[in-house]
Amino acid sequence: MDSEMRGIVRGSEKIVNPLQESALHKKGLCDYVVNIASGCLHGCTFCYVPATPAIRTRKAILAEAGVEDPQMEWGNYLFTRDNIPSQLEDLIERKRNWKVTESGKGVVLLCSGTDPYQTKETALITRETVKILLRYKKRVRILTRSPLWIKDLDILCNENVTVGMSLPHFEDELSKVVEPYSPSPSARYNAMIKGAKAGCRLFVAAAPTPPNITLREFESYFQKISRLNPEVVFWEPINARGTNGKRMQKAGLKFVDLVMHEKSWANNFLEQWEIIERAAENTGFLSKLHIWPDKALRKFTDSSKVDYWIDRPTVERWI
Repeated sequence: MDSEMRGIVRGSEKIVNPLQESALHKKGLCDYVVNIASGCLHGCTFCYVPATPAIRTRKAILAEAGVEDPQMEWGNYLFTRDNIPSQLEDLIERKRNWKVTESGKGVVLLCSGTDPYQTKETALITRETVKILLRYKKRVRILTRSPLWIKDLDILCNENVTVGMSLPHFEDELSKVVEPYSPSPSARYNAMIKGAKAGCRLFVAAAPTPPNITLREFESYFQKISRLNPEVVFWEPINARGTNGKRMQKAGLKFVDLVMHEKSWANNFLEQWEIIERAAENTGFLSKLHIWPDKALRKFTDSSKVDYWIDRPTVERWI
């Protein structure tokens, strides 16, 4: 379905500070984020971003731009921040202190609230942003669902850059329902193969995985991504947050009932956790597997199991 038929709302916007300190060091991801746009066109039904303050607090502004329900219309609007590269350079030039936590490692993530390579426009903003960060010798993490990053191998194949793609599974037909406007898992995998051959540092976000994945399926998953030689594999299952449960129900996803209620969600999380660790051990990936647990799990399992992964550094090595 093209953007006109979907009724996509596009525009541009300005923000005061393009470089935000982030709590995502708790997941071993970064200490800073740069979001080169608000909104996203992938339309992932499970996405929690529209329920965050970044979107909720801007409801009136988005309404003026033509977005009546920012949460349920997620996937149908995108506002690029074209001036971020120039803003960022001015900011870094003046910045005297750079936050570096043990688990965040001073890394800058592009992006936490949108996809940096979803369109040619965002790809261009991302390219210029990365060039500036590298000029100042900053560590960069790219997280995307789009193969467009392959066009930037000339700057992304760098010891201070790691590129990751969200690959929760390899079922293209399921992806059409769960993340309807995203490039297929096959396309993402092929892009990572190209990145691996070019010598890029890579990571995989096996997240969020749908319920009921079997041990054999996880083992097959690890065997397939072994061709990519990722430095780390992040994992979490689908979580019901904000309105994503309603969006998944609207998409007709039958498994949504397993994550809509806290007890069944926790049971599924813990069962998948045990299975994916066994699969990782059986395929030689256990040392690279990095769990993203939810603190709410403390009510359902030994809290030390959860706390072990909070603010835990990854096995990645940065210069």
